[in-house]
Amino acid sequence: MQRRNFLQAGAALAIPGLAGASHAQAFPSKPIRIVCPYPAGATTDAISRLMAHALQTESGATVLVDNRGGAGGNIGTEAVARGEADGHTLLLAALGPMAANAALYPKLNYDPAKDFAPLAWTASVPLVMVAHPAFPAPNLRAALEVLRKAPGRYSYASAGNGTPQHLAAELFKREAQVSILHVPYRGSAPALNDLMGGTVQLLFEATPAVLQHIVSGRLKALAVTSPARIPALPEVPTLKESGVDAQIGGWYGFVAPAATPSERQAWLVEHMGRALAQKNTRDKLAELGSITVDSSPQAFARMMAGERIRWQQLIREAGIKLD
Repeated sequence: MQRRNFLQAGAALAIPGLAGASHAQAFPSKPIRIVCPYPAGATTDAISRLMAHALQTESGATVLVDNRGGAGGNIGTEAVARGEADGHTLLLAALGPMAANAALYPKLNYDPAKDFAPLAWTASVPLVMVAHPAFPAPNLRAALEVLRKAPGRYSYASAGNGTPQHLAAELFKREAQVSILHVPYRGSAPALNDLMGGTVQLLFEATPAVLQHIVSGRLKALAVTSPARIPALPEVPTLKESGVDAQIGGWYGFVAPAATPSERQAWLVEHMGRALAQKNTRDKLAELGSITVDSSPQAFARMMAGERIRWQQLIREAGIKLD
């Protein structure tokens, strides 16, 4: 019996790459799980589910979404960083946990720069600067004059301290050299409601959340934060066109634990790229307000590195604190 086992093992070793080929063919050997570090129902959830469907359609693998919200995205992010690095668990990466939270929380139990391998930059969602209809300016150039003449008189809403909407407004304030009072809310919905009710005058928010209110006249759009005008609001100028040299927006992509084997990372990069190239995927992302980006892992890594520097510096300079 021992001789037979030895001969069988020797035969396997005699076939070049047999063990490696068997290992490669085993992936994926179970469902791929995308951890979305935010609750269901938000843009983050929509992008996670869109990508899960597209990846499953393209590759034939089973892809599931696991919402693990809490602590500004840190709970789900830490779970992936500390989880098994076998390619079957991915993370939806976003501005908060991957860039800003290191300056907002006293301690993170993960390192956004070292604990993850970038796979695909999926979406870049610019914000729209909107105002209550009674705000005394028809566009951003006029709004800048109004704000500079009355520092501290007007207020802006946000979805909460440290959220992308809050950070966007603080960056705008710094670059535009204006003073506006911050009124934080617990989420975008109450912030938007109070803006439309006239309690506050200004808000930075993702396009899908405010588009219908702009069209109906309940809000007026002053500027978009993207490098170029967006198809959904072609008549609305960019911040730069209006005299404020800043680009602001939410961004989303997918990462894996850093120790994930390189061949499995390559499989995920290839199939995610194909999934993102599908017309249906591109159309759905456009509906969510996303603009076209270079989805490569190299571009994603460069962008995240720059965002970490930019937002952490702003948070410290502005003295931004969590609730």
